[in-house]
Amino acid sequence: MATHNGAKLFDEDFEAWTFGPVIRNLYNEYKHYAWERIEDEVESPDIEAEKFDCLKTIVESYGRYDGAALMTMTHREEPWLKARKGLPEIEGSNQLIVKDSMKTFFERKLAAYRDLQYD
Repeated sequence: MATHNGAKLFDEDFEAWTFGPVIRNLYNEYKHYAWERIEDEVESPDIEAEKFDCLKTIVESYGRYDGAALMTMTHREEPWLKARKGLPEIEGSNQLIVKDSMKTFFERKLAAYRDLQYD
């Protein structure tokens, strides 16, 4: 994932798990919440304003969805599907989701959104 000028938002890799993309160390930290909303107070990271604004937009766009809704979305998205290479949804996997695949997918999604805005 990257900001609009291409700066990386994070270095960690996503894995294509059964219920959707996962960053393993974040999963380990918050797995006790299971499907529930994460209620921990989280300190704002010390990052550049552009990255913070980008992350804020992502949270505003997707933060209203629960885990089941997010899973449904990701199961239809190309990066997760490509990484799983045809595995059934219920089969376990820890295959990495290629960052370039995510970049291409979200660039196309953003371009389509912008096209709707200006039509």
